[in-house]
Amino acid sequence: MVAARFPFSANYRRHTPTATELLMRISAALGTIRGARVLPAAADQLRASAKAGTVHFSNLIEGNLLPYVEAERAARRVLNPDSRAKIELINYVAALDLVDQRMAAGALHLTPDLLREVHRALTRGLGRDEDPHFKPYHEGEWRDGAALVVDRLTGQVMHEGPPPGEVPARVEAMLRWIGDRLDRGTEPPFVLAGVAHYGVTDIHPFADGRAARIMQTALLVKADVLPGRMFSFERYYAEDRGAYYDALRSVRRNTLNMESWLEYFLTGLADEYERIATTVSDLSQLVGASGPDPLRLSATQERALTRLRIEGRREFSRRDYENASGLGRSAAGGEIAELARHGILIPRGAGTAARYAFSSPPGDRAPGGRPRRGRKPTWTDAAIEAELRSFLDGRSSWPTRDEFSAAGKLGLYSAASRRGTIGRWRAHFGL
Repeated sequence: MVAARFPFSANYRRHTPTATELLMRISAALGTIRGARVLPAAADQLRASAKAGTVHFSNLIEGNLLPYVEAERAARRVLNPDSRAKIELINYVAALDLVDQRMAAGALHLTPDLLREVHRALTRGLGRDEDPHFKPYHEGEWRDGAALVVDRLTGQVMHEGPPPGEVPARVEAMLRWIGDRLDRGTEPPFVLAGVAHYGVTDIHPFADGRAARIMQTALLVKADVLPGRMFSFERYYAEDRGAYYDALRSVRRNTLNMESWLEYFLTGLADEYERIATTVSDLSQLVGASGPDPLRLSATQERALTRLRIEGRREFSRRDYENASGLGRSAAGGEIAELARHGILIPRGAGTAARYAFSSPPGDRAPGGRPRRGRKPTWTDAAIEAELRSFLDGRSSWPTRDEFSAAGKLGLYSAASRRGTIGRWRAHFGL
C-alpha cells in the first residue's frame, strides 16, 4: 500500500479545556442557526455574502488585492476574466461550486482525486509556459519541485514541504486518516477540518494554500455542519495573516503538536458560527409579530434590512437604505417611514442628517419582536465599542490577536469579530 510508506498521525489531546469550550460554543451556535426561521431573501443574501467573502479573503491571503466588489461579481458570475487576478477569483467560485455539486450528487469523497480536481478548478488558465514555477501542466497535478514558503519581507524560508516524490503517498495517508475518523464519528468534524487544513498546508502539494481552505470547507460540507452555506471562515485568517501563519508554524515549533493550531482554528470557527447565529436570530426576530398590526415586509424591505444587518450596521442613513434596497430617494423614504411606524427602526435626527437605528441590538429581542427582559447580553455593540475605545486609547495601529490575548481581551476580540467583523471595527476607529 503506497500510503503505508508515510503513515499519518495527528498529535493533539482530544479534550483540552480550551478546545472543549470552543466546541461547545460552536455546537450552541449551530443549534441556534438550525432552529432559526430566516426569510428566503435573507438566506439568499447570507449565502451570497458568504460566498463573496470566502472568495475575497482566501485570495487576499495569497496576495490578490482586488477589492471585495470584484469577488461579489465573481460570485454572481459577471466578472470579466481579463486579468490573472480576476481569473483567480472566478476559479475560486468554480472550486466552491465543485464541492457543492459533488455533495448534491452524493459523490463528495475526501480523496486525493478530489484535492487534485479542486486544484485544477482553482488554477485553470493560470499556468504559463514562461513561468519557471507554474506551467500549464501543473494545473491539477502534484508539484514536481521543491515547496518553499518564503517571507516576502525578510527572504527567510518559513516552511519547506516534503520532496515531490512523497507528496501522493502523504496526501493519501492523511486523507485516509481523516476520512476514517469522520466516517466513524470518533472525532468532531470541526477538529478534523483543522487537521485537514494544516495537513494540506504542511505537505504543500501545490503552489499555494487555497486548496487547503477549500478542503476544509469540503469536509464541513460533507459532515453537514454548514447549514445554508452562510459561512465565510477565511476572513478570520485574512484579518490577521501574521497570526494565521504563526498558528500554522506552531505545529512544527511544538514538535508536531497541533494543539495550539487547533485552538486558533477552532476559535475562528466559533467566532464565525456565533456571528451567523447572531445574524440569523436577529433577522428572524426583526419582523416578528408585534402589536395588533404586524408588518409584512416587502421584497425590497427584506433585501435592504438583510443586507444592512449582514454588514453589521447599527444605524444607517437614507442613502445607505437606497443602496441596500436599490430604490430611489422617494421610495426608500416611504419604506423607512413605514418601518419606523411599526417600531422596527428608530429615527435619530431629522432632514438630510437623519439616521435610523434598529429598534434593539442584535440578540436583545425576544420571540415576537418584543424587547427581551432580564439580563442583557454581555457583548452589545455599545459594550464592544466602549471596551475597544478604552483598549485602543493611545494606540496608533490596530493590535494583533496576540496583543488582545496578552491583555486578557481575547473575549473582546472574538465579540468584535462576530459582531460587525474586525475590519469594520478597525475602520470605525480609523485604524
